[in-house]
Amino acid sequence: MYFKPLLIASAMFFLVTAQGCVTNATPESKVSIPVSWNTGFTLSELLASSIELTTIEDLERLIAAPWYADITMIHTKAGDSTFNSCQNYFEKAIETTRTAKENEMGPYLEFKVMCEAASLLLSAKDATSSYLPELVLSNDLPNLLPKSVALQTSLEESKRNANNAALSHWADITPLTKYESQSATKSTYYHDGGYQELEIIGRGDTNNDLIEDVIVVVHDYLDGGNYMNIRLLVLSVDKQNNWQLIKEL
Repeated sequence: MYFKPLLIASAMFFLVTAQGCVTNATPESKVSIPVSWNTGFTLSELLASSIELTTIEDLERLIAAPWYADITMIHTKAGDSTFNSCQNYFEKAIETTRTAKENEMGPYLEFKVMCEAASLLLSAKDATSSYLPELVLSNDLPNLLPKSVALQTSLEESKRNANNAALSHWADITPLTKYESQSATKSTYYHDGGYQELEIIGRGDTNNDLIEDVIVVVHDYLDGGNYMNIRLLVLSVDKQNNWQLIKEL
């Protein structure tokens, strides 16, 4: 009289065990978020002959290709030198490198940040997670990013703000007076005395934590046209909406 219940119980145990084996033998596949670039990445437009960017491997060709202009530089690893490609920049530039002609500093900074962006995209990996919002360059971003993102016109000002514990975010230094979104990848942030244009260049995992980062170019301007600077930022955000400045160039 106990044979039938025992048989049913044995069958159920076998079914549960078999299902468990199948589950363990087939791990859940991970989502792959590929490295990508946006129209803000303009290195191909700065070359003597335009090179179409269709794959990651094309970035190596852009780095080796000649710029549309030669720029005479001072304070390089080789003393006075001429830069005419990203390869020259990577091989010879140091922190104090500048253009021999002051009016060529702006174009040089454009070359510099696009070269650095190409290098970042080339070394980036596909991500498996992303917590970036649909609109990265939102009007709330100055309240989320660290104070070093703010427009600061001198090393002294930057050091003073860095040592001020009361200042923690971008908006603490340059409170936002106006925000304009030109597109999903470009926005302008105005404050008293100046403004900053931010544009997304690309995305990818740049620091090997499997989380997608965003590469942003920043143009800093003072009202009156007497100051302009260009910087490159690598930003990331976690699932708790904590933003991090991974790198600034």
